[in-house]
Amino acid sequence: MPRWSLVVLALAAALGLARPASAYTYGDTLTLIWKPLPNLPAFARPGDTFTVWANAPSSASGWDAMLRLGSQSHPLTLAGGGWQSSLARWVMSFQVPAGVPEELYDLTLTCGTCGQDTARHAVKVLPDYPADFYFAQISDSHLPSPVFSSSGSFNPADTSSMADLGPVIEDLNLLHPAFVIHTGDLVNEGELEEYLGMYEMGRAKEMLYRFRDPVFLSSGNHDIGGWKATLPPDGTSRRNWWRYFGWPFLLNPPAGDPYHSQDYSFDYGLLHVIGMEAYLNSGSYDSFMQNIWGTKSFTPEQMGWLSADIAAVPAGRSKLAFYHYDFTGSQINPSTLGLDGVIYGHTHTWNQGNLTARPFNLAVGATSDGARTFRVFRVHNGVITPGPMHHSGGTSTAPTDSLAIFWSGPNDGTQSRLSATVNNRFRETWDNAQLVFVLADHDSSFSATGGTVRQTLRGGGLVRVYVDCVLPASGVATVAVAPLAPLGPLAVEPPRPAAFRLDPPSPNPFVPRSGALSIRFSLPAAGDVRLAVYDLEGRRVATPFDGPASAGGHAIAWDGWSDGGAPLGAGLYFVRLATPAGAMHRKVTVMD
Repeated sequence: MPRWSLVVLALAAALGLARPASAYTYGDTLTLIWKPLPNLPAFARPGDTFTVWANAPSSASGWDAMLRLGSQSHPLTLAGGGWQSSLARWVMSFQVPAGVPEELYDLTLTCGTCGQDTARHAVKVLPDYPADFYFAQISDSHLPSPVFSSSGSFNPADTSSMADLGPVIEDLNLLHPAFVIHTGDLVNEGELEEYLGMYEMGRAKEMLYRFRDPVFLSSGNHDIGGWKATLPPDGTSRRNWWRYFGWPFLLNPPAGDPYHSQDYSFDYGLLHVIGMEAYLNSGSYDSFMQNIWGTKSFTPEQMGWLSADIAAVPAGRSKLAFYHYDFTGSQINPSTLGLDGVIYGHTHTWNQGNLTARPFNLAVGATSDGARTFRVFRVHNGVITPGPMHHSGGTSTAPTDSLAIFWSGPNDGTQSRLSATVNNRFRETWDNAQLVFVLADHDSSFSATGGTVRQTLRGGGLVRVYVDCVLPASGVATVAVAPLAPLGPLAVEPPRPAAFRLDPPSPNPFVPRSGALSIRFSLPAAGDVRLAVYDLEGRRVATPFDGPASAGGHAIAWDGWSDGGAPLGAGLYFVRLATPAGAMHRKVTVMD
């Protein structure tokens, strides 16, 4: 512990502020692995390589890496790279082997001469980058509580902001976005590690592990700004951030990477995403090395990095920037910079913003202070469509839980079959939702009703059954999983019925008045069918077919006109097939 920390704790104790030293301690600080990290994960498909930064001497040797998920482990192949003298770190590429299931994995890196390290939730393996997906934004979690240590109402045991973030995590885990963006102010006071023994960043990092999808984090003024009113010296919050989220070399960067701010970018299919460090460094905040970081972000050095990053993006990709806040008020102009949109937080309470403007410039409200806010952005072939802000349930303005799930029994591996009923009170359909059923492993295969089994993972006597499903806007969905038959060498699965299928509509995009949209589907048995079109708010706007249909294949031609007798406006819609055998949906883009 630094000498100043001992002095601070002694002073804090004299003032009656210190809590028992044993109450909290350091979380998962950075050691060997510098990238990927839980706050800056990597995406990879089987056969792909991803980059690992390692903080080790140039003489290090004997490198091995592995992906871990519970009892499962998947060794990785070192595919290239090594010590980079211009970067003063190891930069290596590791290849993901074939057959690794889709999941968010811990990365374990071993150096034969310098030990082992694990970065949790650091690598998302996926089969491919989908053309249609959505991602979520949250901001201003202010963990563990929004009260300052310099306030007379400060209570070291207050975890109200953690209680606010928890329901948001639960909802997003069910909605299953491709990734989550957190636009800063993760913690309330970045200086409260040794000071008062709060270890805010360590505890916040542990809370990030509750997300089941990748999380990308940018810093805010509460994270790395520091406070004049507190005892730790200037720069303490920034150093604490480096301790947990990267990187100490930013104080004195190497010649090959001469930047002092943690700005980064990543690609997900046709979407290029840019994360920018944001802070205040004057006034009631610290004034730490203003010759480097100025009085606030964004410095000329940051803007130079941003311009170079944008210029390097291949043609045909959308470009999105995220950050906590533009404290200058004029630096990040999406039109000037050639961005398709920017997203941020900071002020806690925002209106919905202009969702139709292009490029868009949108903020999101806080998760703290009881607001529990998030926003979801849909992406179709690289084109980003912002959605409205939502609030997870149990808030003062929405006392009924907005997304509630009811299990028929404990989802803890003690059951062999299970069902879940989800009440989606959000006025938005979640078409990429996913439920994970944790069942007893009796060497069975599994079927699902109300959804589609995506994969099953076994280990430790349990089987995790991943079921993709659609949660209709302001509606209820029930998903059930049951065993089919043992998987032993003599077992024979029962014959499957004729396929229940809804093919992608064609042509897509579709222009009304230019012809008909062909919608094909197949039924395993005769029954009543409703084929309907819904907008993003979950409103049924057209019904191409509603009535009895025989088993087998069907083709419906729809002219693109609504039930009200007018052509639909341009936008993204859902074609939903509802039958006694279940329900399926497909997306269609309508153009003028």
